[in-house]
Amino acid sequence: MAVEQIHTYCAMCTSRCGVIATVENGVFTKVVPDPMHPNGCICVKGTAAPEMVYSPDRLQYPMHRTRPKGDPDPGWVRITWDEALAEVASRLAEIREKSGPEAVVFGCATAAGTSAVDFFPWVQRLANSFGSPNIMFADHICSWNKNAAAQHTFGVSQPAPDYDQAGCVLQWGVNPQASKPTDAMRISQAKRRGAKIIVIDPRKTDLAQKADVWLQVRPGSDGILALAMIHVLLEEGLYDERFVQEWTNGPFLVRNDTQQLLTARDLDGVGRPDHYFGWDSRGGLPVAYHPDAGYEGENVKPALTGEYPVQLADGSTIGCRPVFAVLRASAAEYAPERSEPVTWVPAEEVRRATRLFATAQPSCYFTWVGLEQHTSATQINRAVCIFYALTGQFDRQGSNVLFAGTPTNSMAGRNLLPKDQAARRLGIAEHPIGPPGTAGWVTASDVYRAILEGNPYPVRALVTFGTDVLMGNGEPLRGKAALEALEFSVHIDLFANPSAAFADILLPAASCWERSGLRPSLGSGEDTAAWAQFREPVIPARHEARAEVDVICDLATRLGLQTHYFDGSVEAAMAHELAPSGVTLEELREHPMGVRVATRTRYQKYAEVDERTGRHRGFATPTRKVELYATGLAAAGHAPLPGLEVSAGSSFGPAEAPADYPLALTFFRLVQFRDVQDRNIPRLRRQVPDPFLEIHPATANMLGIQDNEWVIVETQTGRIRLKAKLTDAVHPRGVATAHGWWQKCQELGLVGFDPFGPESANANLLVSNESVDPISGSVPHRSLMCRVRKADLRSLAAE
Repeated sequence: MAVEQIHTYCAMCTSRCGVIATVENGVFTKVVPDPMHPNGCICVKGTAAPEMVYSPDRLQYPMHRTRPKGDPDPGWVRITWDEALAEVASRLAEIREKSGPEAVVFGCATAAGTSAVDFFPWVQRLANSFGSPNIMFADHICSWNKNAAAQHTFGVSQPAPDYDQAGCVLQWGVNPQASKPTDAMRISQAKRRGAKIIVIDPRKTDLAQKADVWLQVRPGSDGILALAMIHVLLEEGLYDERFVQEWTNGPFLVRNDTQQLLTARDLDGVGRPDHYFGWDSRGGLPVAYHPDAGYEGENVKPALTGEYPVQLADGSTIGCRPVFAVLRASAAEYAPERSEPVTWVPAEEVRRATRLFATAQPSCYFTWVGLEQHTSATQINRAVCIFYALTGQFDRQGSNVLFAGTPTNSMAGRNLLPKDQAARRLGIAEHPIGPPGTAGWVTASDVYRAILEGNPYPVRALVTFGTDVLMGNGEPLRGKAALEALEFSVHIDLFANPSAAFADILLPAASCWERSGLRPSLGSGEDTAAWAQFREPVIPARHEARAEVDVICDLATRLGLQTHYFDGSVEAAMAHELAPSGVTLEELREHPMGVRVATRTRYQKYAEVDERTGRHRGFATPTRKVELYATGLAAAGHAPLPGLEVSAGSSFGPAEAPADYPLALTFFRLVQFRDVQDRNIPRLRRQVPDPFLEIHPATANMLGIQDNEWVIVETQTGRIRLKAKLTDAVHPRGVATAHGWWQKCQELGLVGFDPFGPESANANLLVSNESVDPISGSVPHRSLMCRVRKADLRSLAAE
């Protein structure tokens, strides 16, 4: 028997685990962790990869719809790839000619929870070169808020946690065992060498059970908790006063009347609005600060506390306080003893966690989706950034570090999209500094509106790669109506999901094990940030499946865009991406486990002296300081310090729950599944056969609900049916479930679930897109109010 063991990495999620794939007589049979790889790890999904590749449910060849979209039977007819792509190119070109390229939306699955990392930049390149500003990507409920909050605070996206050198690790709203196994591995190694672990999560995850401190926060009240922790830092003197004074805009004066920063224009009527003032505690006078030159004068010691009278250009006098003093007063309103009824976290536990993070340095933190899916997501993340900033550890070894990564050329082609087209992006009017105006993403809700209402203009076509918009977003019934009304849609995927059922052309994709891939960087640690690896296909693509990048190049050529696609050579494109690194594809092929690019991480780079200016580099913010007071948010009309925007449907609000919807509902990710996929895989479905709701035994007893009994979960938006799972992992006033249930598993005889009907298990039927984060458009998937009751199966059957 011919046995081949291939050193590669798993591309099915953001973890990028180093693995060894076994092929026996041409059959892909096994995946195990590679002990020699710096990311050597695996999860249950990775071990199930052969079952995914050989699943009987896979799409096998291109198909064309022959029946109307409202018909339960699409009437799929097999066609050739040439026929399929010829029709796609013809229809897209016609729509572009008559309605403009913005009438076509391109969609892609998350690069974090799926294998889209291989082709996502190419989907962006296709949209940009085609001229469409509309790339539907759910980053507003994935990671945009944490990175934008860090941008508005530090001038960069959230720096990577240095788990390998940390003395304390804080995991807030993230379960690494389920979402990033390589991080879970590094955290476990840190704990074994003595690092302290803090977990903040509504659920008692595996890591929470092992943590030194677990704060069981009420879903959506994380912003209040962060302010309570800030208060403890300030009240107990646990913050880094020198860092705050020298490297943050904490000393800048805030006007009491407008809550805006005091500027040179306020004082003389003509000065620059980006020149600010502090109060020199030595001279007893306002002292000017210029971002390019620093404070005026020598031996300036700007005050952090107090209130000071300042005369304005019109002769009036106003009171001003340093940003730090304003923050201190605001945080005091949410002291742990006062906020406990809202957050559900005992005051002493809040203080214990804060003290541990501040004293067991170096400390690092990481947040993710648990802080993303709320109506105050950006401000919640801002509060966490400020908490971290006050400890003065930014870019220090063992804390959160800007690791030196592999230099590359971007493949996304953002320069190919004209600026006037970018200004036409869906949702940009409502969220100009959110994902539409910064990253370039549009939300499913805005796409639905454009299709159904023609607002701000009609969308006529949708081309999606690996995503399931109906199962991954709120208001799937409205989404279903939009996809039914859509003039033309194309979907490429491994399996036909509920969204694919509304496509006009359905195309079979190769799995990540059947296509090549390139990762210039494999992870967030110092040893993997500059680890480059090329992945060869483990086996040839099955049936008539094709790699998405190949399909994009083919389609681009048919649309006349071939000059932007390296003459159709994917390898030439990869070589272009790698060019700045000095590493070649040939070198990576010779080292299938990858190579470490010659880079060196420097720490506290903000304190380095720039040879050109002779000044410290500072931070990449408008003030060149860590911005406790976010000038960019203030300029856009948003709260410059974390506020508490409360929506009626969110649990981020009063301590008392409404009587008709008394339970706080949150979502979570199961380690067995990638978001809305994989319920059809026997090895995975066997472990989780049914959709379930976690409910505390005391709550279940009060409602007369037994373990493993079907229940109805209702919000003001919708209802679903789940099996009760009694557990003390959730708070007595909270419940939790995982989204993504629809697939059947025919090998095990386990049923699927109608994504839209009365017996649905589609948790997003409970979610409204109406109340969203004012900055990002984030939707409160993880902070809803609900009620639970026993299911009357006879009544459901009648409906």
